[in-house]
Amino acid sequence: MVNNFTSGMWNGMKVEFGKVYSDLNAFAFNPLNEAGEKKLRIFDFDDTLVKTKSHIYIKHKDGKESKLTPGEYAIYEPKEGDKFDFSDFEKVKQPQEIKGVTRLLKNIVRVGGSEIVILTARAAYKPIKNYLSDIGLDKLFVVALADSDPQKKANWIEDKIKGGVKDVFFIDDSHKNVSAVKSLSKKYPNVSLKVRHVQHDIPNPPKEKDDIKGDKKKKDFIKGNPMANNDMRLKNLLPKTDLDKKIKNPETGKMIKIKTALGYEKDKPAFKAAQFALKKK
Repeated sequence: MVNNFTSGMWNGMKVEFGKVYSDLNAFAFNPLNEAGEKKLRIFDFDDTLVKTKSHIYIKHKDGKESKLTPGEYAIYEPKEGDKFDFSDFEKVKQPQEIKGVTRLLKNIVRVGGSEIVILTARAAYKPIKNYLSDIGLDKLFVVALADSDPQKKANWIEDKIKGGVKDVFFIDDSHKNVSAVKSLSKKYPNVSLKVRHVQHDIPNPPKEKDDIKGDKKKKDFIKGNPMANNDMRLKNLLPKTDLDKKIKNPETGKMIKIKTALGYEKDKPAFKAAQFALKKK
């Protein structure tokens, strides 16, 4: 993994090596804070926009091996002697869209007025860029930090704040990343910093390979369908004005708030009516 980033000159322009700017036609290699944008919207990729079949493999000091999904890795506390293998993340394996967050991203793209970045700990940006193109988001920047240290994301964002960004929105599934970025609010009280945590169900502790073979039922953190809780989590992402709007409950005929309808089971007419209202908006 690449941990150290430096800056220098390229064709007369200041660039930051180790950071990938995927849309060369828009800003070439100029850092985002030199592009004139003052609003920044930052989305993590793994377990924020998509769930994939990629795993992090660990070889422990005693020679035993474990594998973690991105969600498990987000809460894993490294032990002395752990050696990590992130090679699975050189591609996007069997992506499953996290619909609530993806819808939020598309809405922000549609509204415009801010720079949008996919900020990932992955080392390779092209697989993410290809995935985004497949879902109609081919104009976004993808910044690949090649480092899973939460402070690296905070440092990247701090660089943009120092460059003039005054309004930041950041969303990530890792509580470590969320905490690191939140800490910037004390340092920069005059910057509007909104941080959102995509909360999936808390996973069980990672198991070693021998244990994994005997436990085929636990394929995902989220109970049942991997996407089951995403629309519920949408309540934490949508503006309060949207959530407070009322729709008719098809079963009772009564008017209820959208946030109430999103609390129903996914197969209930009220939940589907709330989804339809949000999509229509």
